[in-house]
Amino acid sequence: MTTLKANRTAQYPLVAEFTFNVTDDMVAANGAVTGFKAAAGVFDVIALPPNAVVTGGDVTVETASNESGTATIAVGDSATPARYLGATSIKAAGRTPLVPTGYRGTGQNLRITLANQNANATAGKVSVRVEYIVTGRAQETQYA
Repeated sequence: MTTLKANRTAQYPLVAEFTFNVTDDMVAANGAVTGFKAAAGVFDVIALPPNAVVTGGDVTVETASNESGTATIAVGDSATPARYLGATSIKAAGRTPLVPTGYRGTGQNLRITLANQNANATAGKVSVRVEYIVTGRAQETQYA
């Protein structure tokens, strides 16, 4: 039988951010360079370590997309593309919080999926922030 002892360690939350311009920026995705303006783009934007648990974060539309049709972003990973945020419009400035699920990752990257109906935007800037902890990591020891 295993004897369990009270945890006396703690860690700081980690925060990573990825910002992109819908109109100008490009990223290598699946071996090809693709622009964020593309009609349907899937991009791995933040590398998360094994055992990462997302505890918070947000998508902030700093400059609204002026796509003539619908323009949305979803946030997830390769297994579940909308794990943390379902398709959400990027056509109005504002902040939308991610919805942590308690999922403990195995090292999947944070992935965004963009759906730009006509791929004709000439404006748009979006930041994706993710806050996470890593199970088993300790930075401080607390004495009782």
